[in-house]
Amino acid sequence: MSQEKFLAETKPIDHDSNIDEGIRECLRIGSGKSFITFAGAGSGKTYSLKEALDFLNSQHFSDFARQGKQIAVVTFTNNAADEIKDRIQQSPIFAVSTIHSFCWSAIAGFNEDIRKWYLGKVPADLAEVEDLERRGRAGTKASDARKRTIIRLREKLEWLAEPRTFVYDPNGVNSSQNALSHADVLKIFSNFLTTKPMMAEVIVNKFPFIFIDESQDTNKDVVSAFFDLQTAKSDSVVIGLLGDTMQRIFGGGEPELGKTKPSGWITFDKEMNHRSARRIVGLGNQIRSEDDGRMQFARDGAAEGYVRYFLLAHGVSDKDAIEAKIREFMAQATGDEAWVDSRSEETAILLLEHKMAGRRLGFDGLWDQLSVSEKIKGQISEGDNTELNFFSGVVFPLAEASLKENRAELMSILRRNKSPLLEASVLDANKDDPLKLGRAAEHALREVVSNDKVSFRAVLEVLADHRLLRLPSKLQAFVPASRNDEAETGEDLTEEVSELVSEEDDDSEIAAWANALETDFFQIQNYRDYIDQNSIFRTHQGVKGNEFERVMVVMDDDEAGGFLFSYEQYFGAKEPSKASQKKRDAGEEISADRTRRLFYVTSTRAKNSLAHVIYTSDMAKVKADLIERKFAKEGEVIEF
Repeated sequence: MSQEKFLAETKPIDHDSNIDEGIRECLRIGSGKSFITFAGAGSGKTYSLKEALDFLNSQHFSDFARQGKQIAVVTFTNNAADEIKDRIQQSPIFAVSTIHSFCWSAIAGFNEDIRKWYLGKVPADLAEVEDLERRGRAGTKASDARKRTIIRLREKLEWLAEPRTFVYDPNGVNSSQNALSHADVLKIFSNFLTTKPMMAEVIVNKFPFIFIDESQDTNKDVVSAFFDLQTAKSDSVVIGLLGDTMQRIFGGGEPELGKTKPSGWITFDKEMNHRSARRIVGLGNQIRSEDDGRMQFARDGAAEGYVRYFLLAHGVSDKDAIEAKIREFMAQATGDEAWVDSRSEETAILLLEHKMAGRRLGFDGLWDQLSVSEKIKGQISEGDNTELNFFSGVVFPLAEASLKENRAELMSILRRNKSPLLEASVLDANKDDPLKLGRAAEHALREVVSNDKVSFRAVLEVLADHRLLRLPSKLQAFVPASRNDEAETGEDLTEEVSELVSEEDDDSEIAAWANALETDFFQIQNYRDYIDQNSIFRTHQGVKGNEFERVMVVMDDDEAGGFLFSYEQYFGAKEPSKASQKKRDAGEEISADRTRRLFYVTSTRAKNSLAHVIYTSDMAKVKADLIERKFAKEGEVIEF
């Protein structure tokens, strides 16, 4: 392959204009033309969505506003929803929401149906935990937690014996007795949409056009339910899916999206990359050539750009200093001094796991304990771990406000999170001094968090003892039952109890939290700064959809300590295990497949310059692999 072939071909900026024209042709009620738009990195997916929405607004604004109809735009995250809202003109006929919010809006009010669904689910969950307890080791923290879970599930069944009203907060902890979990909202929606014709009728009457962004990561059962909806109501609804299977990062998405679509759906492929320099687009193309083969063009006039690979042996000391030297090297090679500016918002250092950021930023004690559970690791990657979000988003701000004696902020947090101390019954019982219990609870919290070495468990016990906050169900399991009974928080079925395993199993969520609660509470501040992107560090998974002038990707399987991804296998330094090979022979996905997608996502975040830092057990094999597969050309690989 010539050196020129490492650079993507270029096309005029309007090369994909026919895609937007094709989408517009589908946007007619009764057309029967639902569609999937595959949009690779930097292809202008949001631009195409905006064009479609602007077109529909011009065609239907008056009629829809009068009839109370809307155009639904469903996204995967709050950030994505906010980005879309910022990009489109404000119009009452647009309903932009996350997938969880959309699903809840559809099932809210179906209280009796939801109750019956739980009556079918809870007995199976209870049997699962009881079996785990029989197989588990008695007299352990995990066993105690399982026993409390069993008690609460039995209480849940008794609670479900009568008609109930259910609630849900897409952005909340959802720890009250009648609150639905994030996962259950998706399951219930998928079930109801396919089994209750009235719900399908209501949705298409309200939303004649439905767009699902980041469709490759949208829960596969939800996507399947939308396919069924379009089949049943093709004359009443147009559904548009936008995404890229090569950028499927989170679990639960449809791996065969596009291949599994029903007949009659139209497929569009966007071929331009408007973001990146030619060398970076070329690398993305070469990565995809081993997967779906989709190719992209760079824009006419795009710069050539820079790609470099730095190979280092496993076990080298002082990685922080070495990585700083690599950034200095990139600054010299590219003539871009911003490479050495650790505060630059246009530079990102991508780490494979939160654990690697934890060591660099100071929350490694917490992370090391939680990462014992692969499920927790996956949830954190998706920003969906209820317990950790509770500590970072609710408890830490409450502790901070208490230490600063900021009464207004304290009350705001307690009201927002529906503190039991602010319930009418509590206030009425203390009419002479309604806030007496609240003050005592806040003083107790301030006393305990005044110790900068206080543990999560100590903070949790104060919250439970004084009923300051409702606790997520798994955290309730670590507080004596008497404390929970008084708080009347009940059982929150937000979690998958089928994942509660015996303490001997390293994947136990209960065992992970049992140990994590013993670590220093104030690590949560460092973790919060990290997830709020107040540092230069990001995870490989967390930057999907982002772009930066310069990107350094750190690949270190040993430090990451996970098994979902393996750069060592992907780059040929390590052979797949027999189990992985058996899965591959059976056509199943293995870590190398997931790693390929991750390599594509990280490689295509950079606009102009990209540095891959690879820690490996065999530098010679990795170098040979990079060159043989045309990921690198001679001179781009540096053994550091």
